[in-house]
Amino acid sequence: MDNRKLIQQLPFSKEHEINTLVENRRAFTLNNFELNVYETYQASHLVPLRFNDMVIINMLKGKKVMHLEDIPAFDYFPGETLVLPAERQMKIDFPDAQMQDPTQCTALVISADKITETIDYLNNQYPKTDSKLSWDFSWNKFHLINTAELTALTDKLFANMISDDPFKDMLADLQFKELLIRIIQQQQLGELLEPSKAVSSEVDLLMSYIKRNISEKLTVEDLSKVANRSKASLFRLFKDEYGITPMELVIQERLRKAKEMLKADHSIKEVCYACGFTDVNYFTRLFKARVHVTPGAFQRETGVSVS
Repeated sequence: MDNRKLIQQLPFSKEHEINTLVENRRAFTLNNFELNVYETYQASHLVPLRFNDMVIINMLKGKKVMHLEDIPAFDYFPGETLVLPAERQMKIDFPDAQMQDPTQCTALVISADKITETIDYLNNQYPKTDSKLSWDFSWNKFHLINTAELTALTDKLFANMISDDPFKDMLADLQFKELLIRIIQQQQLGELLEPSKAVSSEVDLLMSYIKRNISEKLTVEDLSKVANRSKASLFRLFKDEYGITPMELVIQERLRKAKEMLKADHSIKEVCYACGFTDVNYFTRLFKARVHVTPGAFQRETGVSVS
């Protein structure tokens, strides 16, 4: 139901390349990166996996059930990305894998030196506008829904890494830097949208204002006054820190609140006006465009009756 985007599947292993039916691995190794492509051809459970360096995991085909320490098991589907620190122990179920319908996922392993070099470069050359933020990973926001931009960057990086381009090491360094920027922005946006997040900066104060006034008409002029910034300065702040505009933040918060109210079995009309939309038809169209189902279908899929 989420607005997730699918990363392109990679060519599957040829028959002579299949050495095991569970997590069959091919590796494409560069100076600072290693792209591992895993395919599983039979149902299996609690398969252990761990990497010595930070890893970005993408599901390309099929379903996994992920078991991570101190986190309840969760389903993992295409259109999602996991960003995990070095030495994170995981165990994986493949409930649906079969010879005629294998799963495929990737694990992009990044050297510790490359991570440190890139993070230091961003903090030195492009310090965050909000002094309370820095370029660094939010490890509690390790599970991301792919955006169109995240998907396009990942596709481009993978295509380069499996190519014969003589410049692919240099290109991968540039592509990873851009991918890392978008991942960190998406993680920090997730922190901002977290309902229980404490107010600690001017952006958090602005978020608190949006939540308190979610049913009202909100404009960029209103947000600029609350943040005590010009419109241009506010736009720069949001694009730098979170990769979105201030009004996109308002839309995302309205939709988050709408999902919450729909799950609580409020009527679609009530949800529409309570979340600051003034037209039910527009609300329905926007909801379907962003969530890929209508509000009524969302209620049915989440197990509540449609009022």
